[in-house]
Amino acid sequence: MNATIKKVCLIMLCIFIGLFSFTKLSKITTDPEFSFNKTNIESFDEKIHTVMGLSAGSAIASTAISLIPGDAGTPIADQLADFSKYFLLVLSALFFEQYFALISGFIVSYIVIPAICILLILYLIFNNVKFKEIAVKLLLAGIIIYLIVPCTVQITNLVSKTYEETIAEAQNNELSSTDVEDTGVLSQLANSAEATISNAGNYLSQLIRALAVMVVVTCLIPILILVLAFWLLKIIITQNYSVPSIIDIKYLLEKHSEEKEA
Repeated sequence: MNATIKKVCLIMLCIFIGLFSFTKLSKITTDPEFSFNKTNIESFDEKIHTVMGLSAGSAIASTAISLIPGDAGTPIADQLADFSKYFLLVLSALFFEQYFALISGFIVSYIVIPAICILLILYLIFNNVKFKEIAVKLLLAGIIIYLIVPCTVQITNLVSKTYEETIAEAQNNELSSTDVEDTGVLSQLANSAEATISNAGNYLSQLIRALAVMVVVTCLIPILILVLAFWLLKIIITQNYSVPSIIDIKYLLEKHSEEKEA
């Protein structure tokens, strides 16, 4: 009778957890103002702002160099104009990662946790270990899915801090400035087209370095983390995991105690 009561209580607990996750927790984990999500979103917003600034700077520099009489600055102007396409790809990757931060929380709280609860209820009713094994696999998979974005954010922030100076040089270059008054781009064009082209060459190399850093931070590292996550998920799905019950643990402890006494 006690075993039946415990089983019923566990079933009710699973139902409560599943319903709470499905109705309440899913709203919390997908809320942009939720502290966990807010930290990740702010990190992505900062990177998006940086990429948009670099893209705008390359467009401004390309326009300024194209104003130089003759064709001396045309090749550099064309290359600078092409950078907008590359930065658009980086920007798309950042927006995808930002949205995935909310999607992963939705998947775990709206699908994974209720599914785990259903499997545990089936295990308690039919006493089939397969249901428990699948529930354990889903639990581990859900943890991995939910931790993908935070791990990506922490690693990319670390890399970004290492190369802050590289990106800052490209952001602070005079050619990328929108201030074209007395000491801006128009003044350079009036005084020395050669000096402007030379500065444009330096700015081009700064943009290349900054773009390389942004590609590593926003594309390569997230891809590597996703590959690692899928590899772990594959291992979890293909391996057999069994969580020992309380009775099993009690038996192991008693056996260990007997061996110790002997």
